[in-house]
Amino acid sequence: MRLGISTACFYPQPLEDTIPRIASLGFHLIEIFFNTEREYDPSFLSRLKSLADQNGIQIVSIHPYTSLMEGMLLFSNYDRRTQDGMLQYRKYMRAAAYLGAKYLTFHGERFLSQDTLLDHMERTYAVYHALCQMAHEEGITLTQENVAWCKSRDPAYLKLLAEHVPELCYTLDIKQANRAGQHWSAYLDIFGGRLRNVHINDYDRTHSCLLPGEGEMDYAKLCDALQRCHYDRQLLIEVYSSNFSQDIQVCHASDFLRHAFG
Repeated sequence: MRLGISTACFYPQPLEDTIPRIASLGFHLIEIFFNTEREYDPSFLSRLKSLADQNGIQIVSIHPYTSLMEGMLLFSNYDRRTQDGMLQYRKYMRAAAYLGAKYLTFHGERFLSQDTLLDHMERTYAVYHALCQMAHEEGITLTQENVAWCKSRDPAYLKLLAEHVPELCYTLDIKQANRAGQHWSAYLDIFGGRLRNVHINDYDRTHSCLLPGEGEMDYAKLCDALQRCHYDRQLLIEVYSSNFSQDIQVCHASDFLRHAFG
């Protein structure tokens, strides 16, 4: 497994400035979290790609800022908005492919209540089929992330997606599992061999997100579970800038994970 980091860890530093900073911390693998529409402009993407190349950075995945709105953009019963949303996400997928990324991290529908969790599932499956096909056409893979405030918080919902959209792949997020009141293994049992990304952090009884090594997370158990499902891809540190005050703490977290995962 390879260790990387998300640019989201350094928000609100301008995206382009995070790349040399990340390289200075010894990372060579990143997920880019886009923060605004202008950052998808061809000239900006070209600048990002040049910065990544100059700093020996591989961009493995991207995360659209519109993840907050995916339910409205893509899953409503207003067809014209869904069509426009699809055009928007094709642009994001093309941006990912241009940057050399393999994956687009996806949140999906917002969780409103347990009573509405399984509403309009046939429409939901159709949207996921279309998104996965579009990603395939652009040479990348769509990965559904488990997110505490989305329907993907619920293993039962994800199990249905896994059964009805077999081409869909997944991102496991440790902090989001904890915030949803779930153990990360509940999701891993569903994802299995279709896991493509892991967002990794730590937590304890009073903090849902800490740098790796600063909480109570059982990394040996996670390592064993990932090995059992033959996961040999990347672990991406994804915390918030409020979780550390000095970059050396991120370096310590990196050292901790390298030791924990061999």
